[in-house]
Amino acid sequence: MASMRLYLIGALSAALVASAACEDNRSTTLEPVGNLGFGTNFAKTSSNLPRGTVTFPAAVVASATPNRDSVIVTLAGLDSLTTGTYTLWLANDSATKFVRVSTMNLTITRVDSTLNAAGDPVFTSTVTPRLGVSGFKTGGSNLTFRVATARDAATDMAATDSLTIALLSVETAATPGTSPGEVRPLWARRSQATSNVAGLRFGAFARGIPAAAGTPLANQEYVVASSSTAGVATMTITPRGRVEVRGKIMIANDSNYFRPPVGYYYNAYAVKLDTTGRFNDTLYIGRRTSPYPSRISLFDADKTNPAPDVVFDTPRVIFAMATRVSTDTLPKANSTPAWFNFGFVRVNLQSKYSQEGRMGPNTVLEATLPKSVRGR
Repeated sequence: MASMRLYLIGALSAALVASAACEDNRSTTLEPVGNLGFGTNFAKTSSNLPRGTVTFPAAVVASATPNRDSVIVTLAGLDSLTTGTYTLWLANDSATKFVRVSTMNLTITRVDSTLNAAGDPVFTSTVTPRLGVSGFKTGGSNLTFRVATARDAATDMAATDSLTIALLSVETAATPGTSPGEVRPLWARRSQATSNVAGLRFGAFARGIPAAAGTPLANQEYVVASSSTAGVATMTITPRGRVEVRGKIMIANDSNYFRPPVGYYYNAYAVKLDTTGRFNDTLYIGRRTSPYPSRISLFDADKTNPAPDVVFDTPRVIFAMATRVSTDTLPKANSTPAWFNFGFVRVNLQSKYSQEGRMGPNTVLEATLPKSVRGR
C-alpha cells in the first residue's frame, strides 16, 4: 500500500506539472515571471578623450631672441568649465620651477555637421581667434584649440631656465599661485618628443619629483591615455561591462577602469533617439557607484579610496563599478514602454568643474540598446 500511495502521489505531482506547463503564466528559463530582461555588452569608444600635442622651442634654454622661441599647443576633447580656468604652464626638467603663461594667442575651431538632400554629412568649420588671453573655459566635442605663445610670455621665466615641460591645469583661484593647482590633467615632456613635438598625456601629473631619483613616483603620476604626435589619444587599459534592462529597471555592471585623474569622475547617460535614429536627447543617470550590495559613490575616487574592495591604489584602477536606476525617478524615460526610443547608454569620464548632468565629450564605454528595449 505504501508503494502504491507513493506512486499515486508521484503521478499526481506529474499531472500538476503538466497542467501548469500548459497555462499562459508558466515560468520557464525563456519566459521568466514578470517583464522580460534584455542585455547588451559595452564597447570601448574612448576616442574623444582629452588629447593634443606640444611643439617645443628648438633650444632648451632661451636664444638671443626669446620672444621668438615659440611654444605651440594643440588641444581637443576638453569639456566646458563652469568653475575654474584652463591655464598653461611651462616648467624645467625636474618640475621644480613652473611659470604661468600669461599671454597666449588662442585659436578655436568649431566643426558643425548637417545632412544634405542626399542624406550625406556636410561639415562646416568656424574659426575664432582670441589674442592675448591668459586662460579659457570653453570646451566641447566639436571644438579644437591651438595655443601659440613664446618663452618670454611666461611670467618670471629667465633666459637661462630650461623649457622642457608644458602642462595644462584647471585653476580655480582668481590669481593663480607660482605653481599649478592639484588638477593637472594634461602635460608633455621634451624627453618624450620626436623632432621637438610631443603627444600630451592625460592623467595625473606628479606634484613633485624626488631630486635623487629624477623620475616621478608611481603613486604620484599615472597616465590614463597617451596622445600620438598626430594628437590621437589611446587608453592603455580596456574597460568592459554589460547593461541589463528589465521593465523600468536598468542596471550597468562594468569593470577594469583607471581611477579618474584628480578633478574627474565617472558618470553615465542614456541617449534618446528620434524616429529617424538620430540623437534627440540625453538623460543623466548619475554618478557611478560600487556594485551591489554596498553601492558606495565613487565620485571621490580621484583622490581618496571610498571602496577599498573594488578601488585599488596599486595599480590605480577601479576593478568594478555599477549603476542601477528606475524610470519611476526618471520622468524622461517613464514612458510606455519604459525606455521608449532610448538607444544608447554611455559611461563618461567628466570634469568635476564642468556642469554635472550635461553630457561631456569624454565617453569611455557605450552600449547599443536592442530594439526590444527601445520599443521598436
